[in-house]
Amino acid sequence: MITATGTQIAFMYIEAVGRQIAVCSFDGAARLIASDKRYWNVVSIGGPREQKAELRLAKSIHYACFDDTEESCSSVFCSPRAADIAGIFAFIRGLGADSAPAPLLIHCQQGISRSTAVTLSWLYGQLPPSGDRVLKAIDLILELRPQAKPNRLVLALGLAHFMPIDEALHLADRVVSEPRLARNRFQSPLSQ
Repeated sequence: MITATGTQIAFMYIEAVGRQIAVCSFDGAARLIASDKRYWNVVSIGGPREQKAELRLAKSIHYACFDDTEESCSSVFCSPRAADIAGIFAFIRGLGADSAPAPLLIHCQQGISRSTAVTLSWLYGQLPPSGDRVLKAIDLILELRPQAKPNRLVLALGLAHFMPIDEALHLADRVVSEPRLARNRFQSPLSQ
């Protein structure tokens, strides 16, 4: 595993999935794309009232539009839906389908909630089944984004691609309660 960091942007090659992955904020994505032109395949997650990322120098990009809410039905927010996560996972699966897995950058506004939930659930699904599979996925997301505080609903929707929804909801609750991730939920994004 190789890790490179700089101005709060971290990326690493994850051997278990055979892919270079980055998880970062809106601003971090723009900086990383500018420094590595036509290299990163991007999942850009933003809400309908957030500025859409202009990442013309990305190799490819998939836009997903939903707010950072943990309510499945909201009259105020655009809640994440199973179809949103399915679209993201279909995009990722299609990267490098004919060759080695392509580099992947997943970002949201702050790079700590929606993007970490998508990444954590995707990593979980790619790791070999084992008794410590979820802990391995948590370790990886914390290595990529030490300040990760995955959105519980996005995480459950992602995990539901690899297990029944009731199990996914239960596992998502366990994951966000994991001490390292739970501690992050009580810290201000500015202090991270």
